[in-house]
Amino acid sequence: MRRTAVAGATLAFAVAGCGDGGRPSHDAYVTHAEAVCTAYDSRVKLLTQPGSFDATIAYVERTLPLYVAALDRLAALKPAQQDTAAVHTWLAADRRVVASLRTLRAAAMRHDLAATNQAATALQDASHSARQAAGALGLTACATP
Repeated sequence: MRRTAVAGATLAFAVAGCGDGGRPSHDAYVTHAEAVCTAYDSRVKLLTQPGSFDATIAYVERTLPLYVAALDRLAALKPAQQDTAAVHTWLAADRRVVASLRTLRAAAMRHDLAATNQAATALQDASHSARQAAGALGLTACATP
């Protein structure tokens, strides 16, 4: 599972690297986004990957709130003007990760093996897309599985 967003990061974003009408520079945006991703990674890396329906449910219930909180923090960051479209693409992929996590949890709750496997595949695809989009922005922590 990918670790693209971060919960718990404190962002002092308003003063660093602003220039484009209150928007940060590309480098300042990358610095702050990477801080969010690094903080998220540190919170989820200790979680055990699931191996059963119950473990899958528990994993999603612990991971999903962290992911959503991190995504909210990333969405609150203003990208540099030239990065707006790329950030939109990245965050849209991250929203697909959230939807896939919810689908995975629902399938596991039904103990539906086929649907759980299908949801896990969709989650991997969404995660891969999000990592690629993060990498295209020059992010490293956010692009690392």
